Amino acid sequence: MYIPRAWVRETREAALRDGRTVPVSAWGWGDDSARARAKALERLERALERIRSRKPFPRRYEYEARPLREELLQTVSGADSNATVGIVTRNRYGAQVLNAEQLLFLDVDLPSRGLFARLWQLFARTTPEERALAQLREALERDGRATFRIYRTASGFRVMAVDRPFDPAGSETWELMRSTRSDQAYARLCRSQKCFRARLTPKPWRCGVARPPGEFPRSGREAEQAFADWLRDYEQASARFATCRYLETIGHGRASGDARRLQELHDRMTRCDEPLPLA
Repeated sequence: MYIPRAWVRETREAALRDGRTVPVSAWGWGDDSARARAKALERLERALERIRSRKPFPRRYEYEARPLREELLQTVSGADSNATVGIVTRNRYGAQVLNAEQLLFLDVDLPSRGLFARLWQLFARTTPEERALAQLREALERDGRATFRIYRTASGFRVMAVDRPFDPAGSETWELMRSTRSDQAYARLCRSQKCFRARLTPKPWRCGVARPPGEFPRSGREAEQAFADWLRDYEQASARFATCRYLETIGHGRASGDARRLQELHDRMTRCDEPLPLA
């Protein structure tokens, strides 16, 4: 898991075959602005060399080699050391996210409801949510390698493994994600970023708020003020919602040490024990 503290964008002009010039930009990252700028210049030169040599860019250019460009808000140190075990960031649409190196989270969406499913539901004795929860519960009980906390989210379920660590890129993690039908995009993100992620605060549009203006890092007083205004509106609107709701625990283990710290932070910030609508 690596969350850079600094981001810098460098831009230069590139000459095309027809004589036109176009601006080409590249982001760099690091623990300080000097390292981030050096990284940006290095990546920019590689991009310019591709243009000069007329090589195509990969469809998802360096996605897996690039950390997420998110604002670092808080670090969580280990219970018995100063090592970082969790980092809270703000994602591209303004929500706070917990990044954890070993605390497993699963993101399981409810199946989409087509016409046939809606017709069949008229005669069913259980709801789609009840059936999905039963399937998830069965998969976790069958796995049996950890104690799992299950939460309800606005679009499905979240699972947290509390009593043992998991490797985000490990085969047992991948198998558990497959057996629980976890979101595939989330699974790939965990593997590429080498951490598990869980959203802590509501999605803004579910609270009646637009996405934040601009992108991180913001430059200039006007951009910073626009974001500050957005953040004020978002925090006011999101105060009426919870991000997830605790449902049940599968297994008999308990969180301790680092996992307990992260679970307490997660449960407090998501407001999972409060009777609020989910967003």
